[in-house]
Amino acid sequence: MQPERAPLSKIFNVPFLSLDGTSVEMASVLFLFLMVIVISSVKRHRQWIRRGVQVLSFFVFFYVVYSCLGVFGMIRNGLYGLTLVGSAYSESFYWLALPIVIIAVTLLHGPVFCGWICPTGSVQDLSGWLRRRLPRRPGGLSRGLLVGIVVASLGFVALLIGLGVKKKLFVEDSSLHWGAMLLLLCCLVLAGVIDDVPSRRLRVFSLVAILFTAVSHMVVTSPVHFAFTSRDDPASALTTLVILVAGTFVLRSWCRYLCPWGQLLGFLHRFSRLRILLDKSKCNQCGVCDARCDVAAIEKGVIRTAHCQFCHACVDYCQTSALTVVDVWSLREKQALAKAQVKSSIPGESPSA
Repeated sequence: MQPERAPLSKIFNVPFLSLDGTSVEMASVLFLFLMVIVISSVKRHRQWIRRGVQVLSFFVFFYVVYSCLGVFGMIRNGLYGLTLVGSAYSESFYWLALPIVIIAVTLLHGPVFCGWICPTGSVQDLSGWLRRRLPRRPGGLSRGLLVGIVVASLGFVALLIGLGVKKKLFVEDSSLHWGAMLLLLCCLVLAGVIDDVPSRRLRVFSLVAILFTAVSHMVVTSPVHFAFTSRDDPASALTTLVILVAGTFVLRSWCRYLCPWGQLLGFLHRFSRLRILLDKSKCNQCGVCDARCDVAAIEKGVIRTAHCQFCHACVDYCQTSALTVVDVWSLREKQALAKAQVKSSIPGESPSA
């Protein structure tokens, strides 16, 4: 591993792992997923436990998982690993291992990476914690505060344009463009100009943009990227600050509108073995689950599968146990078996005859 990939101001002065020896890195990631899979089935104090897992996960990515390099890096590095298949197997495994593990766990146990492990998500939860402790106006944001946010966002965009004129391509610092877009989106959503749910389709734009830059061999740094390398990356640090600020107005705004990895895992969640489903016979329409979901993936108890991050908050705070985690693969198999038995039976005769 290149020395510049060693984290800044960490305990180690040299990389902890070599390129050909990724067992410690992958063992730590697999341990995190195994821990989440086991703990997520425990109902008592589950949300407090989730916070502890997030803290632990952040330290694991901070000190050990050098192949991550943020939400953009996991996609870009995964594509790079694919190009090495057949020529450099150990290096290919190094770059492909983390994305493959996350995808496999998502298909088997839902997008727990987003809700329990992702460092960028954990950082945004700090904003959520702060927002819940700030005084809130019953009618929402005042006009003056909203105008101030818009002016600050436009000032930030103007600053980016000014900086961009002095550079030839401005690709290395392009994470700032995502930050500017996030601020504008939050302003437009809060002002009621655009709706929250349709705006989430922009995550597709992020995914396509990262795929395009990866194929074009352009480097686009991720938010929170600065924390995982020793490179001087003020753009990534500033984008992280923008995400923190935006999260105080719209909870997990990065996850909602611009995270390409969230878009990919949200798509895969449609085929996941585990999902959270609503039992309408138990639901009393109290709205607690809607309020407790940080990504607003619930509407009147019904889960938007592509937006759910499987944090289990809705399940934990549902007073009537109307929301439960269901093994949909097993459920579909039982339904298909029951349907086949009905079709194979002769009219007027018992299927067991």
